[in-house]
Amino acid sequence: MLVHLVSGMNFMLGWNEPPRKAMALGDILRFKDGRDMPDVQAALFDYGEGRAPVYLRLNLGCESPETYRFQGSRGILEVTEFTINYYPQSGVDEAPSYYAYGFPRTMREAYFKPWHEEHDPKPGKEPVSEGYNYRGASWDEEKPHLWKFFQAVKSRQPVVEDAVFGNHAALACHMANESYFRKAAVTWDAAKATIKSQ
Repeated sequence: MLVHLVSGMNFMLGWNEPPRKAMALGDILRFKDGRDMPDVQAALFDYGEGRAPVYLRLNLGCESPETYRFQGSRGILEVTEFTINYYPQSGVDEAPSYYAYGFPRTMREAYFKPWHEEHDPKPGKEPVSEGYNYRGASWDEEKPHLWKFFQAVKSRQPVVEDAVFGNHAALACHMANESYFRKAAVTWDAAKATIKSQ
């Protein structure tokens, strides 16, 4: 599991702690050259109560952009190396449930008719949702990284992604790897500084 996926996610969410639990699956699917780490890995992290579970996946079998997708009740925020895209959602059902297509005919018609009468907008009154797109320099651009580092050294001010932050991101990756090898969920025991099988 690439530590940059975890550190980027933690930075964007403002988290600076290790996950409480991790579960990972994967395999060596492309690079069968004697390595022991998976080239495809999916990890699910639990950061505790009140926080959504985090799913990260890594695929070293092909080139693909590093993409983060944050999903909430008002839409999706998608972050890539060069862009931030917001895809709004109203937070209410805008179409009948697709499960209803599996209902028997009479039941399906009894569901669809009142749903459309109650929810369909009048012609010309259809809602329009506006998304936002921002484009900028690469987050891997060297100059801003070096500038922040030199300014921190010069001013003696702490940086956001300090040694503790890096340790928490690395610990999440160690937990994912331990889960992969143990074939079980693992938890972090901070008091004993150990990773335990679930």
